[in-house]
Order: sequence, then structure tokens, then C-alpha cells
Amino acid sequence: MSRTVFGKVTVAALAALFLSACVQSETPLITDAQPLLGQQFDVHLYEEFVDNKASGVHASTYQWKDGQYVRASGLARDARRFVAQPLAGNDFLIQSSDESGKVFLYWLGRRLIPGVYQIFGVNELDADEATRKAICGDRSSDICWVTTRDQLLTMARATAAKPPRNAAIGVVLSRPAAL
Repeated sequence: MSRTVFGKVTVAALAALFLSACVQSETPLITDAQPLLGQQFDVHLYEEFVDNKASGVHASTYQWKDGQYVRASGLARDARRFVAQPLAGNDFLIQSSDESGKVFLYWLGRRLIPGVYQIFGVNELDADEATRKAICGDRSSDICWVTTRDQLLTMARATAAKPPRNAAIGVVLSRPAAL
């Protein structure tokens, strides 16, 4: 198995285990992000809901560095780095990357109240069949590899229009910068 194929399979497996992001790219499609949540913050992530109760919770600290948020502490399974930008209304488009920084995954963050966000993967199945075929092509993979920002926005808007699946809840706490 080639290194590229292995990397894609690994990312697919990790994505399926966590928030099920199904739309990915091999290059960053959000390149002009700003620090929307400040220079540094903590996030408590509640996930794996069963009977309206989270069975998983953990916390991480992120700092804005070199045009992206970078995990300063927290679990290795949390996004190591990410950026976000407004999409529409209370929705934000989030781009995270794998450990190598060579595969980019896409999520929606929906602000429920200030500091509390519902986070769920951009899912190709939310687009109609014609759009899905035009952007993702005919393939057997559960991952849609997008190559342009317009393709990404089309898929993100389709997901935003549907009820969230496999959502996590993120509670963002401000944290003063270290001295």
C-alpha cells in the first residue's frame, strides 16, 4: 500500500471514529482566517451522546500561532491545529488538519449561545445526488475529496441546511495569554 493511500485510509478511520467529517482536501481551502476566539482559549468538548448524555468529555488549550489555532495542551485525538471563518448566521466553517498537516478535514461549528458550539462534520450525504456526483465523482469511498473553495462552500451549505448528525458540544472558555 502506498504511503499516500495509507495516509488517506488512516485519516478516514480517525474521522469515522470521532465526528465523522466526510469532506476533506489535500490542500488548505481556508487560507485567510483570523483569530475569531481570541489569542488563547480552553475548550471542553462533550461528545458521544447516548440518551441525551455525553459519555465522553475532555479539554484542550489552543493558541493562535502562524495564522491558525494550535493545540498547546490536551488529548492527542483533539484537532492539533485548526482555523475557522463565518459561514452564515450562527454557523462557522472549520478546517482542521491531520498530524502531518497534509490532509484537511471540514466541520461546522454552530453557535448555540455565546461560548457554546455544536460541532459536526461537513457530510457529502447532505448534498443532493447531482451535486454530490459533480463535486465528489463516482467512487466507492465514504470521503469526498474537494479541490476548490467553491466546492467546499457548496458542501458546507448543504450540511448546514440539514439537522446535525454525530454532533459534539464545545464550551469555549477565555484564557488570558501566558506572561
